[in-house]
Amino acid sequence: MNKKIKNIFIISFFLVFMSLIINYYFSEKNVLKVNKLRSSYEYEHAIKNKDLPILKNDTSDIFINKNDLEEFKSKRKKRFWEKLISRENE
Repeated sequence: MNKKIKNIFIISFFLVFMSLIINYYFSEKNVLKVNKLRSSYEYEHAIKNKDLPILKNDTSDIFINKNDLEEFKSKRKKRFWEKLISRENE
C-alpha cells in the first residue's frame, strides 16, 4: 500500500512539475523575454563587427588534386578472394 501511495505521489509530482515548466516556457512573458534578448545580441553583434576589415581571398589554387585511391589500388597486391568476386575474370 505504501508503495502505491509513494508511486502516485511521485507521478503526480512529476506531472505537476512538467506542466509548470511547459506553462512557463510557452507563456507570452517568456517569449517576449527571449525575443528581446535575441534582438539585443544581434544589435551588439552588428556594432562589434562594423569596424572589422574585409580580408582578401587568397585561397585560390591551393589544393593539389591527387588520385591517391587509384595509385593505392595499383600498388596493392590483389588477394585471391578479390579475384574470385571481381568481374574482370568474366
